[in-house]
Amino acid sequence: MRITDPGLARPAATAALQRCRRDLRARVARLRAQPDDLFSQEFPAVVTAVEAGFRHEETLLELLGDTCLHPRRADHAIILCALHRTLSQVEGGDVALGRQVADALDAVLALTCEPAPAHAPGRAPPRRHARPRRDLVHHAH
Repeated sequence: MRITDPGLARPAATAALQRCRRDLRARVARLRAQPDDLFSQEFPAVVTAVEAGFRHEETLLELLGDTCLHPRRADHAIILCALHRTLSQVEGGDVALGRQVADALDAVLALTCEPAPAHAPGRAPPRRHARPRRDLVHHAH
């Protein structure tokens, strides 16, 4: 399903994306402030929160038909892969690695997270990426 008039929904989606990132950064900041014994216990919950936050972002961008959805999904996949690769090590007590990952995650989450700018009606947006597969694009009927 797509929003039929993304221009009307764009400000709300931008605010929701910013709120999601702000909440994730707050969660990571709380994790980073934990003593070592609690850090390794809280790390899995932060990974879960990041997964949920990224799904929320992707859903908003998909509803808007945003051109940066596919590159954003690729970025999210890389970040989640790194989080999952380190999860067992952090749970096993490698808090130093967990803190490095949390610092890097905070830096990545600090990057701008907004929908691509709206384009003038009647003008196609510039192509930066391959065209999405038709079977992956959902349309409202």
